[in-house]
Amino acid sequence: MWFPFKRVCCQCTFCGQKWYIPARRIRSFERLPNIKKAEPFIWECHYCHEGVVIPRPYKNIYGQLVRIDPKKLKPGTKIAHF
Repeated sequence: MWFPFKRVCCQCTFCGQKWYIPARRIRSFERLPNIKKAEPFIWECHYCHEGVVIPRPYKNIYGQLVRIDPKKLKPGTKIAHF
């Protein structure tokens, strides 16, 4: 069952701050035309403005389970500002 208000835990890889983003906000970013299918993108931290990853798996708009590993990010990974 899909919960539109489910929150996904995010943690900054630099300052260690944690917060929760509504899953619907992540899915709305995945609908942007410049993000390809199954392409990882990271968020910008509210506090230190560096890269933030989603540490636990979540379902993207294509129904795939996605997990972003902060240690294996490619150099050209997009950063989403929200």
